[in-house]
Amino acid sequence: MTDSFKCLACNHEKYHMVLDMGDVPLANAFIKDLSDTADQNREPLSLVMCPECDLLQIKDEVDRTKLFSNYLWMTSTSAGAKAHAEKLSTRLWEKFGSDEKQPFLVEVASNDGFFLEHYRDVGFDILGVDPSNFAQEANDRGVPSIRDFFGVKVVDKILETREKPEVMVARNVLGHSSELQDLIAGMKKLLAPEGTLVLELPYAYMLRAELQYDTIFHEHLSYLTVGSLHNLFKRFGLKITDVDFVHMNGGSLLCEVKHEENETPANDHSMRAFEEFIGLNSIEGWRSFTKDVNKQRRDLVALLEKLKSDGKKVVSYGAAAKYMTMLNYCDIKTDLISACGDANDRKQGLLCPGVHIPVVSPKELMDMDPDYVLIGAWNFKTEIINLLRNDYGFKGEFIMPLPYPEIISD
Repeated sequence: MTDSFKCLACNHEKYHMVLDMGDVPLANAFIKDLSDTADQNREPLSLVMCPECDLLQIKDEVDRTKLFSNYLWMTSTSAGAKAHAEKLSTRLWEKFGSDEKQPFLVEVASNDGFFLEHYRDVGFDILGVDPSNFAQEANDRGVPSIRDFFGVKVVDKILETREKPEVMVARNVLGHSSELQDLIAGMKKLLAPEGTLVLELPYAYMLRAELQYDTIFHEHLSYLTVGSLHNLFKRFGLKITDVDFVHMNGGSLLCEVKHEENETPANDHSMRAFEEFIGLNSIEGWRSFTKDVNKQRRDLVALLEKLKSDGKKVVSYGAAAKYMTMLNYCDIKTDLISACGDANDRKQGLLCPGVHIPVVSPKELMDMDPDYVLIGAWNFKTEIINLLRNDYGFKGEFIMPLPYPEIISD
């Protein structure tokens, strides 16, 4: 099928449709009040697969400056991210650290510099690159950061004054890049000959297995598997030498990548065989995805309508971008969910894009005395439950929306 499409990884012009979600507002287009019309600009959102290189991706791109120049998500607002930063930085130092010198580490998409600070604390010499407003804020507080989109031009600028880094870290960035080939070319050019690129990215297996369709939004342009990563890196003379898993973002891959010439052998064969066995990189393996997603939508709306008819008050917690996708795809508004709590004070006082559910502080949310809390940021389920139970004494029940709606006490 063709329709003004070009694969992000290989420029192929055909695709297989996986899920068409219609026209939705940008997931971070939060508005101040109803006179603000930013969320009325809706964009088509559909997930497709490239038949040439197997990459799952968004069919219709949105200008990346609209998405990332003024960003709201802050890594440092999540307790789960804080624990992960400590664990990952220790892991990297144990594997790549040196007491003889400070190994140079560059983080691509460094956000507010929170992980960079942890890398520095364990002993790395650090530099971050990020296109958002947070990069300047991080640099101003002494965390070396360049505000720009990472690619070959930025790499040339870095190499004017710095040597090639022994370690590069790219967490949750490959899937966000509209210039994926330039991003990988930049990584290839910057990485030292014996260096290691450490990638963390949501695993598309979890998207299918756990029906994580809410992770499909305009900022997430591609959804990666080991097979599609292998095909992408091979085109740039890179290879995957290690594959591991972490719990972040509903289940993520943690891969190590080196230059093809490096003596360390490639080590992704078993994972690629597994993915072939379960059909993860073929359109046949995704045939039931649309049907399953539509069932989740019907079941969730039916549950919320039943609770409303029973006179129950339902609120939600976690104004994550993924939750905005779910709210809009399910057309859930304030008649079913009164408010959404979030610890990020940059989102408090705003209205959720499209559905206009108000975002409030955790205390304001609990002051509403709700009967149920729908966990919007389900990847932080344990953190959210502990916060509301232990810090605010919430006695009601929780709703987990995925893979299918379920009421839980703890």
